[in-house]
Amino acid sequence: MQQTKGLWMKAALAGAALMLSVGGAAAQQNGSILQQVLTRGTVRIAVLGSLPPFAQMTPSGTPEGYDIDIANMLAAALKVKAELIVTDIPTRVTGLQTHKFDLTIADFTRNVERSTTIAFTDPYLVTSMKALVPIDSPAKTITDLNDPKIRVAIDRGGTDEIAVPPMLPLAQLVRFNAEADELASLLNGQTDIMAEDTLYNHRQIHDHPGKLRELDGAFAQAEIAIGLPAGDFDWYRVINLWVHQFNATGKNAALFKKWFGFDLPPIQAHY
Repeated sequence: MQQTKGLWMKAALAGAALMLSVGGAAAQQNGSILQQVLTRGTVRIAVLGSLPPFAQMTPSGTPEGYDIDIANMLAAALKVKAELIVTDIPTRVTGLQTHKFDLTIADFTRNVERSTTIAFTDPYLVTSMKALVPIDSPAKTITDLNDPKIRVAIDRGGTDEIAVPPMLPLAQLVRFNAEADELASLLNGQTDIMAEDTLYNHRQIHDHPGKLRELDGAFAQAEIAIGLPAGDFDWYRVINLWVHQFNATGKNAALFKKWFGFDLPPIQAHY
């Protein structure tokens, strides 16, 4: 009986050792995202295709913009090629969760809700989410729009989906997958307000003279950062260090001015 028990324990230990060996080999073979990227020679980066000046499609069908330049600069620092994957707003998160992307650089606001499933670097841009309305709107502040008749265009899966309802609980929420569709609905009168960061709003006011204006007050502060899959500290460590150097060396400031035409706002959050 004792001999049988001893043989059983030896077999169990041998089996456990084999499982650990196989598991360790598999983990070593898969490696971290950093090792996968360096081995593959490409970094898969999710970007948006219709959010100028962050990103937009050229007539030839390739993306360009502030976030696109950031993606290419980051890839160059890693000495790999940027594989840009044009996506929509909801997929910015799910693509990281399913490891379809290695990074998301897409006017991506970090918040607690998203951070429960994915990771974020420190911000490379800090702005505010404000209300964009038709120029003939009678509203003067955001609170003037808290009415059941008001239709608010928001991103499906975007930060505005979280920030808008507490301030406009009576308003109707109309969800879209892309900012271009939201803007079209605002311009053609299908919606009454669009919640976006003030940088986007100023660009649209400039591009549509006499049609749009921004209201006083803000829905939320927006810290724009790079999104990563959760649980890989080495990958986070390297990308976050790159963001720090990108900000500290003035490269971000130069790139921002190239695309927006004015100086980079302070990145340090103000409370």
